[in-house]
Amino acid sequence: MLPDHASDQQCPELSGGLAGHTQSGTFRMSRADVRPWLASLSGERNQPDGVGSDSVVERKEGLALGILRPSGSLQADEVRVNVRWDSEDTAVVTFETFDY
Repeated sequence: MLPDHASDQQCPELSGGLAGHTQSGTFRMSRADVRPWLASLSGERNQPDGVGSDSVVERKEGLALGILRPSGSLQADEVRVNVRWDSEDTAVVTFETFDY
């Protein structure tokens, strides 16, 4: 799931309970590479109001993407990715996975 040039990865945190399991983590990557990487993630996209044609939500502080039933080896029912612009060149990516 992580892009090739990710750096400063924070170990994923895993929590669970009766409602299911979640996993979260953060990493840095090139700001220019974020949107193409988000667009490359597969699965059924959440389609909230105001999203681009690639289902990526643009905000002043960064980007966001929600995926339901992601394909591949990831065992999750939902993935939420939030991107915060760190500088002109870098972005901090935070992800959460949910297994209901």
